[in-house]
Amino acid sequence: MTSYRLHRPDALRTLTRAMITAAGWNEAEAKETAEHLVLANLSGHDSHGVGMLPLYFNALADGNLTPHAKPAIRSEAGPFLIVDGNVALGQPTARLAVDRAVAIAQTGGVAVLNLLDAHHIGRIGHYSEVAAAAGLISVFWVNVAGRPPIVAPFAAKQARFGTNPISTGIPVPGGAPLILDFATSRMAHGKARVALNKGVTVPEGYIIDGEGRPTVEPKHVFPQAIPGLPLGALLPFGDHKGAGLSLIAELLSAGLMGAARIDEKPHRSWIINSLFGVLIDPARLEPDAELRRQRIESYLAFVRAAAPQDPSQPVLAPGDKERATRTERERDGIPLDDETWSQIVAAARAHGVDAESF
Repeated sequence: MTSYRLHRPDALRTLTRAMITAAGWNEAEAKETAEHLVLANLSGHDSHGVGMLPLYFNALADGNLTPHAKPAIRSEAGPFLIVDGNVALGQPTARLAVDRAVAIAQTGGVAVLNLLDAHHIGRIGHYSEVAAAAGLISVFWVNVAGRPPIVAPFAAKQARFGTNPISTGIPVPGGAPLILDFATSRMAHGKARVALNKGVTVPEGYIIDGEGRPTVEPKHVFPQAIPGLPLGALLPFGDHKGAGLSLIAELLSAGLMGAARIDEKPHRSWIINSLFGVLIDPARLEPDAELRRQRIESYLAFVRAAAPQDPSQPVLAPGDKERATRTERERDGIPLDDETWSQIVAAARAHGVDAESF
């Protein structure tokens, strides 16, 4: 099993900014990407943290991701906003689109956003947190293209979907927001990558191999880990329920607007995301912020008061675990396994950055 060491969050932010600017992006793009990735690590979502940097730099080396690509507004009419991502660096591209949708919703009460063909935009819950910080409800549906399908439909032994995440955020006046963020597969592909790098297995019922047989070995969903063998698949959560949500996410985010679908775009060293989102000003539904707070918090108190199956594991609301993990990792550091760190070091070195000096 691979060992790991702890890294200071500020050091990882500085390193990430240095790597991205050295590769040709501007300081604002680098800062947004660094903040996003490190916050994912702080939240306990290492699958979407700085461990993604080597994948981005592989796409850069192959010419599938370039600093010259920039997003562009295709259409802005009433509450509707359509943004062409142009396979630009995902985090600043998605943040630009979501920030513009926030401004529309704050003015008119609602915004409907479709971001098309950005490079990997990272942790989707991040954008629900952005909307919630602006006082807005949000629902985001995202597809994954540019790579082979990696999630099997219910009852299938071949993959047809991406991990196609969904996120919902509800602001709580004067309190922490509710942020529900999940892949429609039993586990995110990035979490399988973390398991592969750590040299550990995944729980039973998460993966099938290339013959459709259950396995706990994450290598079966990474073609480079099993050369010559057929690619396996992640399984959808909740059987037909997760599979159905994945299909809807593909069509809402990409299919209706003709953006890259997982069955159409050439498979390369890139991850392309399209996003469909709806942002709503809750004050248009209930103008009294104190009443909104009381209604939400009274129900959360009822939910959290449920007797836990394990007394050491209290019942949580969406977002509770991430906030607790942030406090812990801000204090103690962010753990990165040796394999992930070595990949980051190599990607940095290719652009003249000494990762070990940060």
